[in-house]
Amino acid sequence: MKILGVHVATGQLRYSVLEGTKANPVLIEKGKLSTIDPKNAPQLMDWYESQFSLILDQHTPDRIAYRLTLQPNKNQLITSSFPMGILNLLAHRRNLPIQLYVSGNFVASKLSLAKGTDIYAYCDQVFGMNPPYWDKNQKNSVLVAWFELP
Repeated sequence: MKILGVHVATGQLRYSVLEGTKANPVLIEKGKLSTIDPKNAPQLMDWYESQFSLILDQHTPDRIAYRLTLQPNKNQLITSSFPMGILNLLAHRRNLPIQLYVSGNFVASKLSLAKGTDIYAYCDQVFGMNPPYWDKNQKNSVLVAWFELP
C-alpha cells in the first residue's frame, strides 16, 4: 500500500510517499515545494491544485493523510487550511481515502511505541537522516503517511 503524507506551512508544501507496513516502512520519496505569494488566495489555490494533482499523478497513492493546523489565524487559513480543502476535493474526485491528523494525534501509540517515545527522533532512527530539509515539517508529512500504513 502506498500512502501520500502532506503537511503545509506558510510558504511551503511538504510531502512524503511511504510503502510497507508500520513495522517496516519504506520512504519512497519526500519533497519540499515553495509556494507562490500567499497574498493572492485564488492564485495560491490554483498552485496547490496543480501541485497536488502532479504529485497524485506521479505517485498514484492508495491513501492520503495530512496534518492540519488547528486554530489558525486569518492569514494561516489561506496558507494551511484552504489548501487542505483542495486536497480533500482532489481525493474525493479520485475516490481516494483521506485522513486528517492534528497535533494531538502525534503520539507514540500510533506507531505501537511506548508512551512518551519521541516520534520525531524515532523517524531518524528508522529512516536515518535524509537531507536536505529533514526537519519537523518534513517529518510531519512522513508521520501522517506512516500512521496510515497497515
